[in-house]
Amino acid sequence: MNDPTAFWTPAAFADITGGDWLVPPGDAHAQLAGLGIDSRTLQPGEVFVAIAGERFDGHDFLDKAQAAGALLALVERDVSPAPTAGQSRALAGEVAGGLALLRVTSTVAALQALAARWRDVLGAGGCRIVSVSGSNGKTTTRHLIHHVLTQGGLSGSQSPKSFNNHLGVPLTVLSARTEHDFLVAEVGTNHPGEVAELAAIVRPDIAVLTSIGEEHLEFLRDLNGVAREESAILAHVAAGGLALLPAEERLPVPLTVPAEPAFAVRRFDLDPIAADLPLPGEHNRLNASAASAVARAFGIAEADIAAAWPAAGHAPMRGEVMGANDPARPTVINDAYNANPTSMRAALKVLAAYPPPRMAVLGDMLELGAATPSAHRDIAALAADTAECCVLIGPHFATAAAQLALDELAISAHAAWSEQLAAEIAAELTPDATLLIKGSRGMALERLLPALAARFGSAAD
Repeated sequence: MNDPTAFWTPAAFADITGGDWLVPPGDAHAQLAGLGIDSRTLQPGEVFVAIAGERFDGHDFLDKAQAAGALLALVERDVSPAPTAGQSRALAGEVAGGLALLRVTSTVAALQALAARWRDVLGAGGCRIVSVSGSNGKTTTRHLIHHVLTQGGLSGSQSPKSFNNHLGVPLTVLSARTEHDFLVAEVGTNHPGEVAELAAIVRPDIAVLTSIGEEHLEFLRDLNGVAREESAILAHVAAGGLALLPAEERLPVPLTVPAEPAFAVRRFDLDPIAADLPLPGEHNRLNASAASAVARAFGIAEADIAAAWPAAGHAPMRGEVMGANDPARPTVINDAYNANPTSMRAALKVLAAYPPPRMAVLGDMLELGAATPSAHRDIAALAADTAECCVLIGPHFATAAAQLALDELAISAHAAWSEQLAAEIAAELTPDATLLIKGSRGMALERLLPALAARFGSAAD
């Protein structure tokens, strides 16, 4: 099924998912306008996939999906929305504006099956799939690839935010269009086997692996486990495709590369063409170097690649530099989206390049398992050597600071976040200072920004 219009029909969805009709559609070949898992953002004519999550169950929102104008809902148990005025429940899906209900064994599995089939349709239409995986730099690299390809005159889409898990990847694929030249999709992991599961959906024409670092060690155990997990993408690169891997000397442990791959393998390192990238740090130049290699694979001219980099921007909360040109406000390096030991070291290296006074506000690094104590001690000690003032937040950093007796230095450690602490940090800053904010997603250290805005003005927010 390589016809886009044939794919987006209730009949095709039933065939692909193997589902049974609880409420059949009025027209099995009606054109569906798209797909979503959030009833609040559904548009008329779209499909609602009812996902049972930890906090919400999509099956409880079928009424809202119907009210939004959805034509079809995928469910995994015998449920139905309340009938609209004048309808019986049995006929609710058989009249104009009704919601057809397709019952499947698992709505998550159905979503992934639909995405895998749509990937085939995309490929048949000429849309090339670029995957971006690795321990660090996925979002920035994905953002830079999209930037350089569109600046080079191509059309395409990319993962919204960090849609790189079992739901985000299929939603990203299903949002792509056959008329586009490319799709850039992040592929993430935090448990063994997740990369392989998602890679089987994406089956990239070009696979970019950004880095190997100390990520999710609670589940991946050690760097060798990380490398095995991230290498799993290579088993799913399309025949005749391309894998772009970091130079071997950039990797702490080797990757598992097939002995006789059915695709080309190229290594990337710092590329002079990215010298004018306005993002700070060598790690970002490496991300741009990978993106440059992707652009070359699409046939974009060297001059056009070079011309793209001075205009490249930050992905939100990934090394985002704020207030650098305002003498009335401190420079803020907002790297609060996530953290592990490798990315912490890279961020502190960026901070070290700024003149004093420097402040580092660091939050706990999560999911490190047995490496948690030593990792937090190492980063706490490095922060003390890097910045004139450090604020460590979270129980792991508080324990590390106590073990290292860092309270004798210009460091304060706090077991938990508080608004009072945010106000104290803002009061400590001066307009000539540089502040790094970085921690795992669960720490949500961007909560500091309103306190900075209150003291220095809205530009800091």
